[in-house]
Amino acid sequence: MFHSKWAHLERGYTILEALYQLVVFLLFSQLIIIIFLWIQKQNDIYLTAEHTMWEIFINDFQNYLVNIKEIKVTGHQDKIELTYIDDSASIQIGQLTDVIRKQVRHLGNVPMLIGIQNLKFEIQGNDLKMIVRFPDGKVKERTFFVQIHSK
Repeated sequence: MFHSKWAHLERGYTILEALYQLVVFLLFSQLIIIIFLWIQKQNDIYLTAEHTMWEIFINDFQNYLVNIKEIKVTGHQDKIELTYIDDSASIQIGQLTDVIRKQVRHLGNVPMLIGIQNLKFEIQGNDLKMIVRFPDGKVKERTFFVQIHSK
């Protein structure tokens, strides 16, 4: 029988070669899983509509904190009442079910932020702190400096 110098290559895979390929495959699959998890985390950080709605709400809310004569936290710390120096109508901003709403003279219902679980206000001096908990467990908070004018 004729034996060539390539005869040892015709034996097929050995168990050692198969294990080596399995290890390489597992390492690459772990790398792919890590990349997908990283991409998902980036999407959660930068592409959430909740974050955009929060920033728009904060911008709108901040506009109501100008020319304030008096600010009171009422209810279960989930509502504030704003009185203005020009004696215009007082405004109440607070939680009703899953909505932060605005009322004028305790009338009306203007939704400002929809889809919340809990709202809490705290006043310390001229600082107004707002803490909002969302149904997914995320908590957003912001502290505003409120210049209170006295006549």
